[in-house]
Amino acid sequence: MSEDWISVRGIRAFGHHGVTAREQTQGQVFEADVGLRLGLSGASRTDRLSDTVDYADVCRRVERILNGTPCRLLEAIAGRVADELLSAYPPVERVVVRLRKPAAARALRTGTVEVELTRNREAESTGR
Repeated sequence: MSEDWISVRGIRAFGHHGVTAREQTQGQVFEADVGLRLGLSGASRTDRLSDTVDYADVCRRVERILNGTPCRLLEAIAGRVADELLSAYPPVERVVVRLRKPAAARALRTGTVEVELTRNREAESTGR
């Protein structure tokens, strides 16, 4: 397993996720950070985009999920993001998704409300 990582932080998108009717109708901004573990030695030698993961594509995929079909829980949205990224990029061995809901943090008078979820390709393929 590789020790190389690609991180994309601060992906922001508007969505209608939440438990309350107000969150579901008015919507709010969500913020995501993703980490992708994969071997980067090839890309470091070849300097070719085809030997790595396209960061712009990662952002588009995450934004589409954050803008998409509403979920009640951050955990469910983060799971969708992790599943999408593992499916889209076969070389990725592990995905870490951090998902924040800034409006909830303000409502709760706390610094951050965040869910962190980790998925491994091995666990996905074996059903663990």
